[in-house]
Formats: sequence, structure tokens, C-alpha cells
Amino acid sequence: MRHLGLPRRPGQRRATATASVLLLPLALTALTACSDADDTATPPVASPAATASGARCATRPLVPSADPSSAAQPVATGAYTLDSGSVSAPRKKAFTATTADESAALVSGSGRLSTYDSKVTKSGGTSSLTASAEHGLNAALLARDGGRLNLSGGKFGTTGKGATGVAATGADARATLSASGITTQGASAHGLMASYGGALDLTYVQVITAGAQSAPIAAGPGGAKVTVSGGTMTSAGCGSPGVQTAGDVTLSNTLFDLANSEAFTVEAGGSLSLKDVRASAAAGGVMLRGAGRTSYAMSGGALQATDGDLFSVEQATADVELKGGAEVKTKSGVLLRVKEQGAASFAADGERLKGDVVVAKGSTAALDLAGSTVFDGRVKGASLTLAGSARWSVAGDSSLKGLSFDKGSDVAKEVARVIRGNGHAVTYDATSSPELGGRSFPLEGGGTLKPA
Repeated sequence: MRHLGLPRRPGQRRATATASVLLLPLALTALTACSDADDTATPPVASPAATASGARCATRPLVPSADPSSAAQPVATGAYTLDSGSVSAPRKKAFTATTADESAALVSGSGRLSTYDSKVTKSGGTSSLTASAEHGLNAALLARDGGRLNLSGGKFGTTGKGATGVAATGADARATLSASGITTQGASAHGLMASYGGALDLTYVQVITAGAQSAPIAAGPGGAKVTVSGGTMTSAGCGSPGVQTAGDVTLSNTLFDLANSEAFTVEAGGSLSLKDVRASAAAGGVMLRGAGRTSYAMSGGALQATDGDLFSVEQATADVELKGGAEVKTKSGVLLRVKEQGAASFAADGERLKGDVVVAKGSTAALDLAGSTVFDGRVKGASLTLAGSARWSVAGDSSLKGLSFDKGSDVAKEVARVIRGNGHAVTYDATSSPELGGRSFPLEGGGTLKPA
């Protein structure tokens, strides 16, 4: 698989934050295993191409089930704590934590901590994966309940299960990072996470995660906002998408390289918006799941999957929007799969799309293709709207739930103009397609459009 490049940062001044410097040592190490139970894992190879046949595991929910034997969640502590006032740490000040559940720095309340080129190290695993996922327990740097972290440059590294790099959790907690590098090596150790009203602002940040279930960026539960500009995000562990969100995440000009996971996972209540983002993943494109509404919007950029469905919807009401010449590709041949109890709205404007659309019984999907969109694929069980100069090249016998064109258009002329049959049969539901009048139509290039 061709590796997707990242636009160069104008006037970049920190060589230590560039992908070439941070990824070079990792590229020399071979990826070995991918175990959910491992506390540590071999650091990731830079490109998923060499590991596309590696271990696979499903991405777990953001918050694992609570341990029934645990009466109460443990309380986070910090080797350095700040709960009021503003502190600017000396340049290159080191922060270290080696005890379970302890952060190297914990800022809360009205505390404000600024660091410059600091080295942060955190070892030791969490005593509660649930508390780590919900409230940032055991994170190297933790902003909690109003606390603020302002991190300029620096390298932050963790080992141990549940040792996330930087976390912001609770109302008004915020972490702002610029030109920093984060590496985590344990399982369930995200690069950064925000939850319950926390926020993250990242500018040209490098994140590398090695363990299973360790997304470079995690948002939620309880609502969170994450904004990312530039930077590179790499994961080696299975179940470690570039972004896993039940909150609101906005990305621009960022590169993602996922060696053993799908590119992105959007949970119920989550939204993911991308502009000029490039992502390559070995195990699928975008997963939208959970009992609730999810959304994915992509303008420009590229999404490329070596294996797996490009878009997968399961038990969710999903809105997918592609525009601005976004390049989306998968070698599996499935553009959109809607699984049980799923409902998908898929809109594309001015795109080139290739792959099948498959909808499970009891689920629904509506394809709305507009502008100069060209769709080359087979459709099973979805409704289709072709507007403007959008065209469909049929790649296999297809069955449509409904078919419609621009309002007021001549249906026979539209069928001849925008659908190329390539010798295949296309059926449609007459009740859901009243403007077709239950008629049959010959298709350009051979084939027939007829009521089911």
C-alpha cells in the first residue's frame, strides 16, 4: 500500500517534533505480537504495509465494563500537583512518576501549569482500566476538573497498562500542546484522551502508541472536544484506531498511520470532522457504531484501507459526508456496509467512489450522490439519489430500495444519462420510487432497470 504523505508545516522550527526524527528509531524495530493482555508492546513500525497481515482484534468500547469486585474507583494522585495559581516550569524540567495510578503532574481546580521542552516519563500500570478510560487515572499528565496544561515542545513517554500520555477530564479541564512528542507502550494507553467536558487543542503534535486498545486520540465518554492541526498519529496495536470518539473531534492537515486497526471509530454521540487529513489503515476505514447518532464528515484528504470495509455502520444512526475531492479507497471492495440495526445517510459531492454498498436485513441506507460524483459499484438494499451530473457505473446485479433523480427531470432521459448498466440487472422498489411509475428501462452499456 502506498504510504500517504503529510503536507509540510510552514516555517517549522522544532526538528525534534518532525516525523522523520521520531519515527526513525521505530522503523528499525520489527512488530511482533498484538495482545490485549500485554502491558507493553514493541514500538510501531512507521508504515502498516509491512504489518498488514499482523494480529487483529476488535476495537473495544471507550470505557470497559466496570469490575464488579471493585467497590469504588481509585483516586488519581500526582508526583507534582497544582490546584490553584499559575506556574511556568523551567525549560526542560523533568516530570516523573513510577507508582501505579500516579501521574507525573496533576493539575486541577484553578491550577495552570505551563511547560517548555519538558521530558515526562511515566511507568507503572493502572489499578482500574475503567477509571483510566473515564477519568484519566494513571495518565502521565492529567488536567482535571478545571485544571489547565499548556505544553510547548517536550517528549512524553509512558509504559504500563492504562498509562495514557496526556488526559483532560471534567468540566473546563483543558490541555494545549504544540510541537510535542508522545509515546505510549502499554495496552489501553491512549496518546491523549478527553472526557466529561474536557478539551484538547493540538498543534503539530507527534503521537505514537504501541499497545492494543491504544488509540492515539480518544474523546469521551461524557462529552469532550478535541481540535488537532497538523502532526502525525501512529499506532501499532490492534484495536487502536487513530481516533476513537464519543465526543466532538476536528482534524486538519494531519497524517494517520494505523498498522493493525481501522482508521477511525465513532461511538454513539460522537462526531468526527476532517479537512485535508490523510489516513492509511490496515484493518478498515471508518467504523460508526452504538445505539445513538454518529457523524463523519471529510473534506479533501485521503482515506486508504488495506483490508476491511471502508465505512461500516453497526447499531447506529450514521451520517457520512464526503466532499472537496476526498480520496477514499479499500482493497476489500466494500465502500459501505450497514450491519444489524444500522441506519446510514451517505452523501457525496464531486467524489469518485468505488466499491459495493451492502445493507443487512432490518437496516437502512440512503445514498445521496451529487455534483460530479462518479460511483462504480454494486448496491444491495440501499436507496439511491442521483442529482446534478452524478453518475453510477453498475458493477454487479443490484437491488435498490428506492431510486430518484433531480426533481422534475425526465426519468427516462435521466436513466439513460446517469446510469451505465454494464450488462447487469438493477431492480428497484416501486413503492419507494413513485416517479419511475413501475416501468422498466434499458441501461446504457447493457442491462435493465426494472421493478422488483
